[in-house]
Amino acid sequence: MSKAIKIVGTGPGHPQYTTPAAWQAIRQAQVLIGGRRLLEDFAQPHQQCCVIDKDLPAVLQFILNQPPDQDIAVLVSGDPGFFSMGRFLKKRLHWLEFEFIPGISSLQYMFARLQEPWQEVRFFSLHGREAHQLSDWVSSAAVVALLTGGEWTPQAIARRLAERMGGARTALGVNLSYPDERLFFTTLGALAEDDEDYSNSVMVIFNEK
Repeated sequence: MSKAIKIVGTGPGHPQYTTPAAWQAIRQAQVLIGGRRLLEDFAQPHQQCCVIDKDLPAVLQFILNQPPDQDIAVLVSGDPGFFSMGRFLKKRLHWLEFEFIPGISSLQYMFARLQEPWQEVRFFSLHGREAHQLSDWVSSAAVVALLTGGEWTPQAIARRLAERMGGARTALGVNLSYPDERLFFTTLGALAEDDEDYSNSVMVIFNEK
């Protein structure tokens, strides 16, 4: 019988926010699959590694080529159930057995830093996605959190929204959990004119009336 492939949530970034259960699965794995930064943080010398990049079919084939008795762990940032590779792998390798090991998402971390509740917050990810309905998404709740990425930088998002809601208070968390973490408040209008590099950011917009 094939062993379950473990989809391991590694947390928001810094390894100190990785749970003991996740660490155990990572250390027991013979094969680690994940983004380059995650493999640099977690891989051990004896482990066979596969980097997840844009060639996702190659990752699927790599998994299928492994012996059934291999301990395989797929590293995902945050939590496996929150905009991760977990859904992609389960859908395309549905005949295999999986085990999801939860982690702390960047959104959980962000709201802990804000000291704000998040049970009623609307969440959206713009990683590799179109955003034709961005204005409708953002205006759909009192507080909206966005995972930024790719062409959708915080500034690009702000420019799309500024004409309609430029005065909206906005929090930006950059490099969350890392030593160079930054957390600050601005408005969509001000952010639209900002030219700093805010890669790897979580954005929270408050639709205050």
